[in-house]
Amino acid sequence: LQQAIVAVEDRRFYSHHGFDFEGIARATLVNLQSGEIEEGASTITQQLVKNLFLSHEQAFGRKAEEFVLALDMEWNYSKDEILEMYLNTIYYGSNYYGIGAASEGYFGKRPRDLALPESAMLAGLPNAPSLYSPYVDFMMAKKRQFIVLDAMVSCGYIDKTMAEDAKIKPLYLAH
Repeated sequence: LQQAIVAVEDRRFYSHHGFDFEGIARATLVNLQSGEIEEGASTITQQLVKNLFLSHEQAFGRKAEEFVLALDMEWNYSKDEILEMYLNTIYYGSNYYGIGAASEGYFGKRPRDLALPESAMLAGLPNAPSLYSPYVDFMMAKKRQFIVLDAMVSCGYIDKTMAEDAKIKPLYLAH
């Protein structure tokens, strides 16, 4: 689950210090080319800071605060602690906040008991929880799961065979 989140949300999580300048440059280029905001560049640390301490308004002042708070968070906590806080506070859709509630709510399991296909599906939810919830649109949730699994392959966490096997494994939702 942790690898799935890092692969899809912030692949350079373990190598930056709260801000990913390469990710910002890439997102800026993509957004300029498309003429609209298609990609964000927020790191896991920035997302955590925003969820814990800031409003969700898009303002330069808030981004500056986010930058300072993200640096402070990285200075005071280990990467594993930041990832744990992130997993335990983010919204997973269907009124589930935190990985424990999401894991139980969607699959009737504790997070440590999740299989790869389940972990990949949950890792895909924070990007757009109301859109990707398997209770709202199972096919959209499956498409997002495929993106997560492909990202895990790209990052070297799993091989292509494992990803393809996980894509075809049936998922049994709790309700």
